[in-house]
Amino acid sequence: MKFTVTPLGGGRGDAARVVDAIVRYLQPPPKAAPSSSTPAPDAGGPERYYADRGEEPGRWLGRAAHGAGLTGAVLRPDFASVLAGRDPYTDERLITAQGSAGRRPTLGSGAHTKVGADGEQLYDVADAAAALGLSHREVERMLDVGTAVALGTFTQAVGVQATPGDEAGPPARPPDASPESVGPPVPPPARPPVWSPVGAVTRQFWQPGGSYLVPLVEGDGSRWVRAGELARCAHARDAGIDPGDIRSLGAPDDQLSLAEAARLVGLTKQYLRGLARYHENYQVEIERSLAAGRHPRRAFLVAHRGTKGRWLVTREHLAEFVERRRPPAVRVGYDLTLTTEKSLGVLALLGDATTRSAVLGSIQAGNDWALGWLEDHAAVGRVDGKPVTGEGWMVASFRHLTSRALDPFPHHHNVIANTVRLSDGTNRALDARALYRHAQAASALATAEMRHQLTNDLGVRWRPGRKSGWEIEGITNQVVGEFSKRRNEIDDALRELEEEIGRGAHPGEVEHIVLRTRPAKNHTPADDLIASWRDRAARHGLTPDTLADLSGHDTQAQAVDEAALFESLAGAEGICSGGSVFSRSEALVAMANHPVPGADGEQAQPLLCGASRLIELTDQFLASEQVVALTDADEPLYTTVEMLGVQDRIAARFTKGLHRGAHLVPDGHVEAALERHAHLTGEQRRLVTEWCQRGHRFQAAIGRAGAGKTTTVAACADAWTAAGYRVLGAAVKGEATRTLAAATGIDCETVAWYLVHTDPQSLPLDSRTILVVDEASTLSDRDLDTLMEMAATTGASLRLIGDPAQHGAIAAGGMFRVLCERHERDTPELVTTHRLQDPHDRAAAQALREGRIDEAFDQLAAAGHLHIVADDLAMYREVLGRWWDAHRDGLEHPMVDRRNSTRRQLNRLAHLLRRVNGELDGDEITASGDRHFAVGDRITARAPNRDLHVDGDRHAYVRNGALGTIVAVRPDRRDPADDTLTVDFDGIGTIDIPRSFFDHHRTPAGRPEVGIDHAYALTSYAVQGSTRDVSTSRVDATATRSETYVDITRGRHANHLYLTASVDPLDGEALPRVPAAPADLAVAERLQRSTGELTAWELAHPADQAQSVADQAVGI
Repeated sequence: MKFTVTPLGGGRGDAARVVDAIVRYLQPPPKAAPSSSTPAPDAGGPERYYADRGEEPGRWLGRAAHGAGLTGAVLRPDFASVLAGRDPYTDERLITAQGSAGRRPTLGSGAHTKVGADGEQLYDVADAAAALGLSHREVERMLDVGTAVALGTFTQAVGVQATPGDEAGPPARPPDASPESVGPPVPPPARPPVWSPVGAVTRQFWQPGGSYLVPLVEGDGSRWVRAGELARCAHARDAGIDPGDIRSLGAPDDQLSLAEAARLVGLTKQYLRGLARYHENYQVEIERSLAAGRHPRRAFLVAHRGTKGRWLVTREHLAEFVERRRPPAVRVGYDLTLTTEKSLGVLALLGDATTRSAVLGSIQAGNDWALGWLEDHAAVGRVDGKPVTGEGWMVASFRHLTSRALDPFPHHHNVIANTVRLSDGTNRALDARALYRHAQAASALATAEMRHQLTNDLGVRWRPGRKSGWEIEGITNQVVGEFSKRRNEIDDALRELEEEIGRGAHPGEVEHIVLRTRPAKNHTPADDLIASWRDRAARHGLTPDTLADLSGHDTQAQAVDEAALFESLAGAEGICSGGSVFSRSEALVAMANHPVPGADGEQAQPLLCGASRLIELTDQFLASEQVVALTDADEPLYTTVEMLGVQDRIAARFTKGLHRGAHLVPDGHVEAALERHAHLTGEQRRLVTEWCQRGHRFQAAIGRAGAGKTTTVAACADAWTAAGYRVLGAAVKGEATRTLAAATGIDCETVAWYLVHTDPQSLPLDSRTILVVDEASTLSDRDLDTLMEMAATTGASLRLIGDPAQHGAIAAGGMFRVLCERHERDTPELVTTHRLQDPHDRAAAQALREGRIDEAFDQLAAAGHLHIVADDLAMYREVLGRWWDAHRDGLEHPMVDRRNSTRRQLNRLAHLLRRVNGELDGDEITASGDRHFAVGDRITARAPNRDLHVDGDRHAYVRNGALGTIVAVRPDRRDPADDTLTVDFDGIGTIDIPRSFFDHHRTPAGRPEVGIDHAYALTSYAVQGSTRDVSTSRVDATATRSETYVDITRGRHANHLYLTASVDPLDGEALPRVPAAPADLAVAERLQRSTGELTAWELAHPADQAQSVADQAVGI
């Protein structure tokens, strides 16, 4: 099971609407009772709960909720009040105003101070300030202005310029106000003032509704704010001010103090001062973004310093600020959604009543256990900018049973109110960073508790899931797939787009198709769905009888050998298989999902120990001898002894191998090689000299995208060969290996080939060998360790060339980057890119790899290569249209996208485009995934197969990533299993590909794969190392910096980058979410946080510590 955090809210003026929408979605009002006087069996009349409503109303959870008297069932008025930030019983404010923590001594509770003689609630300055989220001084100023407006003396008091049709300008200090309460006086306007007639007060003295408060003045001179006046002002501030209103108040060049500007726009002076300083410090960068047609990522205010250094802003600049500003959203809470494995929903909702109760009960038990744990760890507020653990929070938990597609899908919406009660009795807004940080651990704990209870109650067994996790044994992947149909509005739009393309339309010109608004979630009774669910399951062999057989297994306690479990988890295939560093949260997840061998050879099962025991086992594992603590911060990082040993050996061997006089090349051979490669640049020549004449046993080099790595390696190979050495090449990907061989003329094999030839009696290397590994950033640390061991055993030398700024290893890696950084003097670098011809593209690539994300986007935008699209449909139209235009111009290149679902759609539509326009001939062969292959199709091999090769040449085999063109299709009319494609692979030759490889199949190791796919759209990883005339890529807010860098460095003449919003992980659950940032801002924020893979070795050996390898017993 998995928790997903979603902030709930909307614009400042939408809070009431947002609250109402959340309440209606999670607690829909009951339908009218049926007209029949006889209730249906199991019906609850008007209170019947529907499939998406759950078997019961929401439940209050959390210590703060119980402390406020909120227990049991969630009532709609109470729920709405809490989301609105008010205690349902006392009306006390539950959310401290943003930014008010430091002003707490001068703020009230935000509730009314007293009741007036007429019964209306009255607020003093402190409580009004708390209610509006302002300072004491700012409210005093608004009362001053309100007094002037109410008395009709505003214009006379300040001497504002006005002409017929003008509105009143900014106020100076009224006679009874102190200078401190108002701020510096406003300089006189550029034009002489023209006084308005007294009768024009209403028209001429207008002020923005959120900029003043009309006070109630008592006999002692004290000023109070009526509740109605406060509500009017708050509503106006939420609605915001129109830039035209600011312009109408005076001349464009009027000079306003920050205090006056803040009052007009409904913000604080402190906030505007920060924006002015930001503009002052980053004016060049801001102007560059504006010139490129982009809005800077951060807000700014164009202001200048006047006398005594005080900030002033012109009226026009203030209006422009309002025009471009994105007001911060109001967060009313967070939806912590617990989603479940599909097999759980099938078992619960297709089974009998006993089974349903047990499954739903175990899911709820896991949900509640994890929420209790989260309350202890993530109920955090902030005081004086520092996190403070709270005493509790308020949670309304709702259970829904179906997905939007009306498939069985139990899930819990846990709505956490945006408030935390602290130990001193005050309330603070929830600091959600802790919630996001602990959601992964909470998911593991909820899952462990659910499995423990469900196994004990029903005696179910578990099997590994298709991608990860565990599913109920007996519910097959086919059944899971049947009930995993997402209802996605993009699918309907793409079907329309496909129809238009089928009629010959250009995809970029089909503009009448739009994404239709998704209808509200269907409130269909569960009983009406069960019959159809059972019919669908039966088509895949899951009948009521087989479903009943899934439970009732032996429920004896699971025997866990803790020592064996820890050893397995700390091994090469354990927790550090995909990365060398892990946190406690990741350890909890790994422990919960690690297979435990069954007794007497039975199938392995996950840990079935429950959440409390999972925590105990995880902490024991972290304290065991197999684990190394790397940091001692609040959230420590760990690694395993095995993983750190691998990286220690790499670092020690590399350091010891420097300056060993190995495989030196005489000057004459180097000079001859450079003469044969006279086109090499100065930095490329230096790399040849460094690699051939420094005598290092192990050496790295950096070659940036398009810098001529393989060309330079070819010159090195010539020099080594002339000196009598044997030069071999290797790369992780098969296509990269073939490219290296073609460019250098040396014998090359994949790294995987070398790893299976480790017999000490027949190693492929010897003492006269130099092995060159290309694209070394993709080499895993364990593979690098093996190659270095092989070189040390035989006396060979190893050369690594790649780019740490591009894709890393799929398995645990990162040491190539560390070696380059820690041995910078001995690591030559090819900096100049020769591939990118557009100067803006070159500047963008340089800025991106150095972390200047905004500058990179500005450069792409200046070249016309940055495209921000509103939705996925626009992305499909524009990307496909751009690709088709380039294709017809002879500029072949793949569309690049990280999502497999998007890549498959683009491939399918590109195939259709070519088919409709007569570029693909004859019969088609259909394959899984709605794929169609015809003569002329461009394809790529997605897996290697040495048994499929050119006739008579076993070395010319199908390599992973190889590209080719289908030259013949041979469908077998009697048995499609015998269908064959004949493919002419680039640089390899013609090979017959049977369906048993090109279609979906399982490898000898049991891993599912598809051997052949279309090559019109590829992943970023697949295109690394390739060069095209143009490039068209799409990234979203889940992309990495290395991925984006690869994407924008493939094309010689143009590199087009499309930015879209990230995919919805919850498939459109209709709760109103905080508005997402524009795609370019969201992607920029993500890329700014993206860094290279962190290694255990660099944490264990900080760069400022002296490196000692003398005690490392490793050979070189």
